[in-house]
Amino acid sequence: MVTCAAGEYPTKPIRVIVPYAAGGSDHYIRPLQERLQEKLGQAVVVENVGGAGGIIGSSRVAASKPDGYTVLFAGSGAIVTAPKIIGASYTWKSFAPVANVIAIPFTLVTHERSGIKNFKDFLARASAAPGKIRYASPGHGTSTQMAADAMATVAGITIEEIPYQGGGPATTALLSGIVETAIATPSLIMPQTQDGKIIALAVTSAQRFAPSPDVPTMREQGVDIAVVARYGFFMPHGTPSDIVDKFAGAVEYAIQDPGYIDLMQKSYNEIEFLNPADYSHAVEEEDRYFTKLMQDMGMKIK
Repeated sequence: MVTCAAGEYPTKPIRVIVPYAAGGSDHYIRPLQERLQEKLGQAVVVENVGGAGGIIGSSRVAASKPDGYTVLFAGSGAIVTAPKIIGASYTWKSFAPVANVIAIPFTLVTHERSGIKNFKDFLARASAAPGKIRYASPGHGTSTQMAADAMATVAGITIEEIPYQGGGPATTALLSGIVETAIATPSLIMPQTQDGKIIALAVTSAQRFAPSPDVPTMREQGVDIAVVARYGFFMPHGTPSDIVDKFAGAVEYAIQDPGYIDLMQKSYNEIEFLNPADYSHAVEEEDRYFTKLMQDMGMKIK
């Protein structure tokens, strides 16, 4: 156990690992760097370490010294689902949840040249040609991929996953026409719908997503699923609680910046701060939810 007191922390720069390719989830926290540094009094360096559905970067943090200087910023998939699907040296209990920042559903989209105009078109195409529709995911084992699999199972269709090392590359693949569809976080794809190059078909939340109220839910179109993902900070298990609390306090301070709030709203994100205790409870609930979902889908859990 590390004995460094929070009163002494931090005394050197803090490294935040984002376990995805640049241009995806790091957009949620790079605008927070200045405010975090202001509150903590040290540099906060963001590093993208993509690959294996978030497992490569997450493994580095899980195995690092629990002293508060190596922090993970990840979504539910890297912590909860990817280890169950791909296999990993850690589980969510290998981490100390610090603070949640963002809570969002996923959006199923297609490109303008696909000929798919709405969700019913998508279902009809997929039903007529099982396995022929390809979709880009930000990585196998991510909660994004789990949402796509849940949709396919409930709808009784078969679609082919083409995994990439993050949401940014997945979106690029869609725009390039390499795949017909993608399922991604709204912040990555909704801005692209403004010029008509991408068509939003449906969201995975139980209710319509406030930042994109015109996009119907899958549930209201007959596919009864409700999947959202949280993105937040984690430290290695065993990190002293006072250090966890101090970093969480800096996060809570940082996300209250009016500029950040405005930026998140304009980029189709919803801020949901959760403190360490509430975040731990939320992750545990997600673990139960996705475990049951995978069992119901007949998936083998590692």
